[in-house]
Amino acid sequence: MDELRAVLAALERQPRGPAPGVLATLVKVAGSAYSGPGARMAVLPDSSIAGTFGAGCFEADLVGHAERIRSGGAAALVHYDLTEDDDKPWGLGMGCHGKLDLLLEPVPAGRAPEHLAFLRDAARARQAAVVATLFRAGTDASYALGSRLLVRADGLVAGSLAGSPLRDALLADARAALAERRARFHLVPGSGAELLLEYAPPPIALVVGGAGRDTAPLARLAEELGWDARILGKDEMPPALDERTAALVMSHNYERDLAMLASFLASPCPYVGVLGGAVRIRQLLAELAKRGTPVTEAQRARLHAPVGLDIGAETPSEVALAIVAEVQAAFAGRGGGALRERKAPIHDRP
Repeated sequence: MDELRAVLAALERQPRGPAPGVLATLVKVAGSAYSGPGARMAVLPDSSIAGTFGAGCFEADLVGHAERIRSGGAAALVHYDLTEDDDKPWGLGMGCHGKLDLLLEPVPAGRAPEHLAFLRDAARARQAAVVATLFRAGTDASYALGSRLLVRADGLVAGSLAGSPLRDALLADARAALAERRARFHLVPGSGAELLLEYAPPPIALVVGGAGRDTAPLARLAEELGWDARILGKDEMPPALDERTAALVMSHNYERDLAMLASFLASPCPYVGVLGGAVRIRQLLAELAKRGTPVTEAQRARLHAPVGLDIGAETPSEVALAIVAEVQAAFAGRGGGALRERKAPIHDRP
């Protein structure tokens, strides 16, 4: 979400003039790469960039391709083979072993790309969304590169493909992507046309019950990640929590922590963290049972107490890092262990 905000802000503030900005979207990856499909970068008329694909060497080359897009005025697909990059202009022996397809589209000043604004609005409404982007036209000349169908979890549908014959098939795939919570590809039968269906969940909401000095580093880290952070004041009760919320109990007041823990566990949020030692946490849980609201097994599965990964954190900033890392791992379905111990691929790809 932080990348989307940065790219959209850069395109919206580009100066008016005959030269448009260029939006580059990573639409397909084969092999190993730093970013996955859906990653974006904006190249402005002055050659400055916003966003990243994590490979600065070919990003510099991409600025040259952006100039070609400005001159031609039409979207184009650019291919990079980083498995054989030593003899290429960007070749610095990167050794990424990946093949990347990027869709480059001109973006006139004063007009935000519809699909990026759609994703921003979906995030504000805390709705998951799918953006289906045509990046390979194949033999079918009736659809332009960059044509899109935009689908929100609450049923809102928009985009240039909303009235096309592809609508029904894409809607079915979009609903599958929403259910699976992951990106998909769609091949149009008989034409070779291909679309990326990018899945975009709402940003993680971090609700922190407590407003001490140790909550400020949490809010800063959450903001840098593009999360929605809310620090609850002394007498402020928790808001409605959804399935993309991580709720933390850390007011350092026993009765308030007890009330917030009961409220958080009764909500649908999948992550409830409690700051404190094991003895205090056992006391809190025992008190809940004594007052008639024992913690169920399903609630225990969502409870992270003591909160945070075991990284030897001592200072408030280190504790914030441990908590944010565990929240990220939990929502990504990862264990939070060392990557050198991971047997599966680092990145999940469609």
